Amino acid sequence: MTASHEDLHRDIGRMEGRLDAMEDSLDRMATALERIDARLAKIETRESARRGAFAALTALVSMFSAFIAWAVSTFSR
Repeated sequence: MTASHEDLHRDIGRMEGRLDAMEDSLDRMATALERIDARLAKIETRESARRGAFAALTALVSMFSAFIAWAVSTFSR
């Protein structure tokens, strides 16, 4: 059983169509990954800011607590 010239061209055309569809699918996946990466970067930035604010607040409250403890011990005599 031999394939005709037309059959080979048709099969090659089908393969090219499948390859084009795969390339389109990969392009869409790359675009989706870029959007996910951008969203993740925003989340990481917000998380870093939140952690920094928490650290600053903790330091401030610690200093305030130390001041209150000093004031109580100094003026309660």
